[in-house]
Amino acid sequence: MILIANPGSSTLKLSVHQNGRDPAPHSIEIHEDPSRLDRALKDWLDSRAGHQATGFGVRIVHGGTLFSAPVRVTDTVLSSLARLSPLAPLHMGPAIRTIESIRRMAPHIPVVASFDTAFHATLSPDAYRYAVPEDWYANKGVRKFGFHGLSYDYIAWRMSSLLPREKRLRTVALHLGNGASGCAILDGRSVETTMGMTPLDGLVMGTRPGMLDPGVLLILLRQGVHPDRLEEDLNHRSGLLGLSGVSSDYREVESAADKGDSRALLALRLAARRAAGEVAWLASAMEGLSCLVFTGGIGERSASFRKAVCDRLGYLGVRLDERKNDLPDSGTPDRSISDDRGFVSVWIVEAREDWTIARDVEAVLSSS
Repeated sequence: MILIANPGSSTLKLSVHQNGRDPAPHSIEIHEDPSRLDRALKDWLDSRAGHQATGFGVRIVHGGTLFSAPVRVTDTVLSSLARLSPLAPLHMGPAIRTIESIRRMAPHIPVVASFDTAFHATLSPDAYRYAVPEDWYANKGVRKFGFHGLSYDYIAWRMSSLLPREKRLRTVALHLGNGASGCAILDGRSVETTMGMTPLDGLVMGTRPGMLDPGVLLILLRQGVHPDRLEEDLNHRSGLLGLSGVSSDYREVESAADKGDSRALLALRLAARRAAGEVAWLASAMEGLSCLVFTGGIGERSASFRKAVCDRLGYLGVRLDERKNDLPDSGTPDRSISDDRGFVSVWIVEAREDWTIARDVEAVLSSS
């Protein structure tokens, strides 16, 4: 039995991986008070016989240049994670508090950190470097890292069992949820991705803007906007919420657009336009496109968003079978939705970060 912890900015999703996905995952609040988090975690461990687990895998959003592979957590590793916190403050603090709580409540269970950035360790310098002064890169660590790697790692593995090599050789995957990104997966390896040094870049997200002219921030700073306010606005008041004024939840924005809300409609159109544009850019990094994969909450459940993206990509050989696309969830999470006349195979694949984390735990513990 392997336990999985997926800490978000305010909630912790807990599940058991034992011959497959946990049918009843559990969420608890990541509270600033360690004792409250400890009690909630202990209650869950007791209810699921979690103390008998062989390992506990924890999703870590940012590994920086320190961690390009999963690692067993030690005091030294925990200190290194704390130093990386400024790169993803919304996620790293809760993740560290989660690990600390696990070590207090289940000290006999080895903890393995599994990094979202690790899958993108294969990026070449022309992909991860920015066109900024050398000092920024060499001394300040300014470079692209990429995120959602645990999801993309699973997709690379899953597509290898669904399609022959030539049909999946050049895959673009879109992980679409409250956080969203795209990745160019060339023969199973990440060669380009839309998120950068932090999870703010790229696609339009629930509350994050994605691609943004950096000059905008300079102008706002000169107008007296405090950096803390900028950080708050960029992380919590932008994206679908900022555009629509309705919600960060795609379903609520879509409902408002269906009722004629012009701002909500603009938010959906802009998000789809950005996603389609990034698919084309990611395809250029591989000099072609053979497979397009939608995953994540929006990618798996919104037929209208998938259609809005694919309708813009006909020139790349993307043709959607609208009947397949519109079919409700039939219990088969991974399915093709492309028209047989298209050159590109289009798929919906269930997001399975838990599979990647469990694999990482098994690999680390078997080698120690």
